[in-house]
Amino acid sequence: NYVRENNKHNSLAYRSDEIEIPKPEGQFRIVCMGGSTTYTTEVEDYHLSYPNLLETELKSRGYDHVRVINAGVGSWTSYESLINFELRILDLEPDMIIVYHAVNDILTRLVWPPEAYKGDNSGAAAPVAMTMPSILEYSTLLRYLMIRADIIKPHSSMDRQLAAKPDSSWSLEFYDQKVKGTYPEAIFKTASAQKMFETNQPKYFKRNIEHIALIANHRGIKTVLATFAYSPEFTNVPTVASEEFKTAFTEMNETLKSIASEMAINLFDFARVFPVDKGLFTDGLHVNIEGVRLKAKLFADYLIENKLVPKTP
Repeated sequence: NYVRENNKHNSLAYRSDEIEIPKPEGQFRIVCMGGSTTYTTEVEDYHLSYPNLLETELKSRGYDHVRVINAGVGSWTSYESLINFELRILDLEPDMIIVYHAVNDILTRLVWPPEAYKGDNSGAAAPVAMTMPSILEYSTLLRYLMIRADIIKPHSSMDRQLAAKPDSSWSLEFYDQKVKGTYPEAIFKTASAQKMFETNQPKYFKRNIEHIALIANHRGIKTVLATFAYSPEFTNVPTVASEEFKTAFTEMNETLKSIASEMAINLFDFARVFPVDKGLFTDGLHVNIEGVRLKAKLFADYLIENKLVPKTP
């Protein structure tokens, strides 16, 4: 029930209009899973998110019985999506899921030492907790002054609640060093980002996606995996322009292709057909409204051309 200007979440916390449960007879329900690129963070109006425009696109082509639900959540990896799928999305009675993940799972691999790389993401993400990193913060007055001076964030801030990183995570440090032009410093002098990626293979990403597909198959739900599109034309954004991340994106997309081949499930090679044109993105990862419209059209083309959506009853 979150509402802010043209954005809203329904009573189940999805960026969508209310969802009927049980599912109406004859409705073909698609749930789009992923992170902020599925949520469509850079577009203010929830009606214009990629899942909503995918529904509009399908209905404009005669598939009036289709309902598409936006189950994307910013910063989520395949780990959170797996949990969300089994504990919440299955209750929506989906006929199809579209899984769009890569970049956040890449960030979880930038951890060191190697033993910090774990399937529960504990090496890359700190648990949500109210912590006191400095004894100075035990003083209400000092804490107030430090917040006012922008030295620290309030305990209620999203940065401290959800974006905290353990000492083993080096993704933010990599980003900062690349932007400042100081890379490699600190940890990266002995363990480069490329070495971290080579050591921390995407085995957990592969396992999570496989498990989502296995559960879906067991429940009679169609699975569509989509490769991840980005634009390296944003030369000031290390997560799309650095050679380390370009290599990692290729590796993640090849992993998705191998899963689809091994499990005989649907793969939309979205990265191959979506232009790298800078004018379709806001930062090389998230699309703008022009990019959203094209993204929705291309996904609709794929679903229809491959007869994955049944004709209206």
